Amino acid sequence: MPVADAKDGSTNPKREAEGMDRSRHMEDELREQNQRFSAAVENMSHGLCMFDADERMIICNGNYLNIFCLEASIIRPGIRFLDILRHSVDIGIASQTADELYAIRKPYIDQAKPSTYEETLSDGRIVSISHRPLALGGWVSIYEDITEQRRAQEDLKEQHRRFDAALANMSQGLLMYDADGKMIVRNGRFLELYNVTAADFPLGTTHRDALERLLELGIYTKIDVDSEVAKTEACLVAKKCIRPIGILQTAGRFWSPASR
Repeated sequence: MPVADAKDGSTNPKREAEGMDRSRHMEDELREQNQRFSAAVENMSHGLCMFDADERMIICNGNYLNIFCLEASIIRPGIRFLDILRHSVDIGIASQTADELYAIRKPYIDQAKPSTYEETLSDGRIVSISHRPLALGGWVSIYEDITEQRRAQEDLKEQHRRFDAALANMSQGLLMYDADGKMIVRNGRFLELYNVTAADFPLGTTHRDALERLLELGIYTKIDVDSEVAKTEACLVAKKCIRPIGILQTAGRFWSPASR
């Protein structure tokens, strides 16, 4: 609508042009903000999907489609959340039915409650899903493929299990100290050989404290603690092995096998 002059009611071309310029400027700013938002969403390392209060998708990024192998031609703005789940079942990526998946997430949607849970896909991949409600209704979900992370954790658990089994079945007693000289491993055979308890040699005990405790308990009667500690420290610096009381140095740590 033309801008009228306040005095005579005629149009004011200058004021009309200024109004159009402001309008175009606002449109340009809005377009630029949208472009920045889209770029930020698309360059996320995780998948993202946003839904409105009617459970219809507002926006999603490419990583979301890739994680679930969804078809971009079907997963368009406006599609219902339940229909996305049905599509994931149709293409064989979901390991549960759409109704089962929906039943898991529906309580969080209704209660507008933040949550984080995991979903295992039919191909064995594990996806972490972080659900965050929006103030005006709807929610945002962040998706991360954590399969390799879970496998690494399981591998680490298995390594710990094997290490513990090896320690438990050694014929020698063993103490392991870290680079600061504090005990980090103590096997049961060590306690058996010296007829002591775990409380006598708690983890965190220094090499010096362990030697002094052995003297206190009467297990060692003729030992110069200062001399033994100095020898051990010198050998650690020189990366040499010594066995006056059974010290084996390796990679900044040293092991104390004890046997009778």
